[in-house]
Amino acid sequence: MLESVLRYILDWPVVVEFFRSYAWGWPLMETAHFVGLTLLLGIVGFFDLRLLGLAKGLPVAPLRKLLPWGVFGFVLAVSSGLAFVFGVRANISIHPYEVLINDVFLQWKLVFLGLAGLNLFAFYKTGMSKAVDDLGPGDDAPPLAKVIAGASLVSWIGVVYFGRLIPWGQFSAQ
Repeated sequence: MLESVLRYILDWPVVVEFFRSYAWGWPLMETAHFVGLTLLLGIVGFFDLRLLGLAKGLPVAPLRKLLPWGVFGFVLAVSSGLAFVFGVRANISIHPYEVLINDVFLQWKLVFLGLAGLNLFAFYKTGMSKAVDDLGPGDDAPPLAKVIAGASLVSWIGVVYFGRLIPWGQFSAQ
């Protein structure tokens, strides 16, 4: 039952047809994906590094104002990433469900993406978000905020690392 539901959800022939009809479609999505990742990781990564003690001369408040751009980057990366999954049959003759079930690199990317989400949830639910709001130049972040920032960096590096391996996964030769 679950397999048939997932196969139905992942079956978007309009995305496959788009990629087959327009040679510029896949490169456009790759560009959107990389721009999204750059915004997300550049901004969130710099924020995390500040919490870890790098660039302590900067107050946190101005960095926090950039976070909506990081959210925009996340939305851009996720939407283009979904287009890759839904449109995979434009490149290989395999249903996206098969790729999702069999490509261990995609699975690991999704695990690290989930860990990043849980980490963000912890950042807000533990009160660390509010605790770092007033950090001024030279102020040190609380130890828990540092742990969360470190986990964030590891999670996002995992997302990027395993994302880059996806083309060399189970179906790369087909």
